[in-house]
Amino acid sequence: MAKAKKNDCAVDSAGVHEKRRRLLTVAGGMVAWAALPHLSWGASHYPQSAITLVVPFTPGGPVDISGRTIGSALTSRLGQSVVITNKAGAGGSIGAAEVSRAQPDGYQLLLALDSIMTVNPTFYRNRDYSAQALEPIGMVGELSSVLVVNSKSPIRSVGDFISHARKTVMMSGSGGNGTAGHLYAEWLKRDFGLKLEHVPYKGLAPAVKDLLAGDIDCIVALIPGVLPHIRAGSLRALGLTSPRPQVLLPDLQPLSAQGLTGFQGASWLAVMAPRGIAPNTVSVLADALAAAVQDPAAVERLQSVGIDPFFQDAAQVRARIARESSQWQTLLAQMKGSA
Repeated sequence: MAKAKKNDCAVDSAGVHEKRRRLLTVAGGMVAWAALPHLSWGASHYPQSAITLVVPFTPGGPVDISGRTIGSALTSRLGQSVVITNKAGAGGSIGAAEVSRAQPDGYQLLLALDSIMTVNPTFYRNRDYSAQALEPIGMVGELSSVLVVNSKSPIRSVGDFISHARKTVMMSGSGGNGTAGHLYAEWLKRDFGLKLEHVPYKGLAPAVKDLLAGDIDCIVALIPGVLPHIRAGSLRALGLTSPRPQVLLPDLQPLSAQGLTGFQGASWLAVMAPRGIAPNTVSVLADALAAAVQDPAAVERLQSVGIDPFFQDAAQVRARIARESSQWQTLLAQMKGSA
């Protein structure tokens, strides 16, 4: 049998070491690449398919129209379809619960009304989600409410309203327990000594019907729900809850500037995602959302349904949730209200 030459053995050994070195270099590079979140395939190539935006209210209302408007604007910016799905019920809690259980991959989002994050967690004992299971992408805009009375009422100003409600019990209607109209009325009652008796209805429409009929005395409602009657002259608008001017009622002053000092607030809409979503995905969505709420066609459509569109980032929305949650929790505790 032939003996291996010494030089052959040296060459073979060197080749083995060189191959091993190359393999280790490649493997090390792969480990380092995988350890960088910003280079992960899912985040750096997001989105790769259609996105579902859950609207937790019925079709046709301001929140639904806002969702469809924003969805269309996001579609053109993200290069993937944003599909609207309505999941109504329990003040938005059903849709919120569904999104909170979704994978945090950016493909299922929620268009949240502020109460979903600030009121429902305290007001509704039996709910299937935690506010901590959702995190913000960014703000879409605000919705102001307006205090209205029947146009045949002797109350013609906020001053008249305060004077009358301090002397006489007034029946204040709302679209249901825990709604903005309900909580604003309780706020007025607590801070200004007004004798307001809450009358909850199953939706705003029957409350407005009874106000028109003279069966109740006042309502604090989102502008779109009462605007046709204000324009028709059958309801009298006294003032806005928001300190910001409103396109739909440009001449109406804030309530806080008419004797109800400190009484100001607005509902708002924000896009939320399941907790744990990648920061890069949040960044992609936030950039697209910021551009969407400045799109002229989107702005016009949003304003037509009472939305004052503007963008705030996740940190700003998070701070607002914390601040307003504390505010409503205090009021609810004083009301001893739950459902």
